[in-house]
Amino acid sequence: MVEIYEQQIARLDDLTEISALLSEDPNFQKSLQKYINNPYDADVERVAKGVFTLAVSKAESPSLDRYDATIAVTKANNEALSKLACTGARYLTTKNSDDRRINALGQFMSKKYVTPMSFDCKGDTIYLVGSIEEDEAVCQESLNVLVKAIENDMVTSAHYISSNGLFLSLLESCAPNRLGFDITGDAEIEDKEFLFGQSKYIAIVTVNDAQENDFVDFLFNNSIPVTLLGHVTKGELRLDELSFGQIDEFIE
Repeated sequence: MVEIYEQQIARLDDLTEISALLSEDPNFQKSLQKYINNPYDADVERVAKGVFTLAVSKAESPSLDRYDATIAVTKANNEALSKLACTGARYLTTKNSDDRRINALGQFMSKKYVTPMSFDCKGDTIYLVGSIEEDEAVCQESLNVLVKAIENDMVTSAHYISSNGLFLSLLESCAPNRLGFDITGDAEIEDKEFLFGQSKYIAIVTVNDAQENDFVDFLFNNSIPVTLLGHVTKGELRLDELSFGQIDEFIE
């Protein structure tokens, strides 16, 4: 479950109560505001006019009280590299600025490939992409294929699914443009685990009508897991028949 509220979530069965609990957390509101102000998974900067554009993604290792050192570093690497790929940058190198913080550096082949994490338009289709392996590592090939899909103009938005779960990551994608989602649950797991547990997927990706067939075919032909999740709405947040309200209700 979402790490910061694992015990409280375990005691609740009502999904709307859980969503309200999490959305009221000051740290989550701070995260939402960060994406509203700058809707990208990585920090994007241009080195010089006409030269190239760089991206830097940052991740902190999870608590060593929860994971051993190896798993903690692996999870932090997952975050840094996945954020970089979701922004559309090709991976260059990784650097540990201290014992717990990991920075990944990437390069854009063109400034037009810089991709936001925010949903763009009502009616766009939402997909879940990639998978976390048994040793907690992210398949680098999945990230490479995602970047190539971005470079081939097959993606409208892409957002890394954090350790705080799918629901909060979806809210982050909705917030900048005040859009919503209408999604379908996973028949293999309970809705509570699907929304608020550790996701088995790497990223949330949206595509428009013109991109969709090419995107799905491209990932399928490269043996990258891709799962239809739902579509972007004007502002309502829905899972199957359950409504969580409007996106504006979750933004302070």
